[in-house]
Amino acid sequence: MANIKIPSTVKGKATREKLLQVARKLAIANNGHVELAQIAQQSGVVPGLVHRYFGSKSGLIAALVDDYYDRFHSQVLELYLNDKGDWAVHERLRLKLGVQFHYNEPLAPVLHSTFVRDPVVAKKETERIDGVIELTARGIIRAQKRGELSSAIDPELAGAAMFGAMQLVFAKALDRKSRPSPEALESLLWHQVAASVGLPSRPEE
Repeated sequence: MANIKIPSTVKGKATREKLLQVARKLAIANNGHVELAQIAQQSGVVPGLVHRYFGSKSGLIAALVDDYYDRFHSQVLELYLNDKGDWAVHERLRLKLGVQFHYNEPLAPVLHSTFVRDPVVAKKETERIDGVIELTARGIIRAQKRGELSSAIDPELAGAAMFGAMQLVFAKALDRKSRPSPEALESLLWHQVAASVGLPSRPEE
């Protein structure tokens, strides 16, 4: 395992962020295929600096996966929506935001296909998916305490059922030349979400 240096200076952090942004742009343009020399050239740095900050190409792509999930958390998963209604209401809204995120995020089709073929990147994505399931399970537990969901539901398994289905559906939908409408995808996924916690597939918007 290469010795990866985490930059501590403002300049170092800015350089690392620039490398990530260039790598993201190239990954989107080249269907997930990136080369460190090209990233270094377009970033205006020597190739050794890319190795210094990320260790390897796999390490850099794993950092892109982290960045993707960080944005997914901040824009969708960690939004406070409890004031919008009960669990079913605010999670239907969260699902709508999740579909919008995936449809508007150019890296999503790449992340759901090419990247996961790399074992290092696949391990990183598994870690992040586990984090999504844990966050979802905590929300289910809170809803159970409020009496909005049955106490018989296993929160962790329900969370895995929800996000596992979403991953597969998104991978298929994003790979199509003609994607289903966001509304159709949301409706399809909501049936799975509701079934995972023993609810009818309502409310509709």
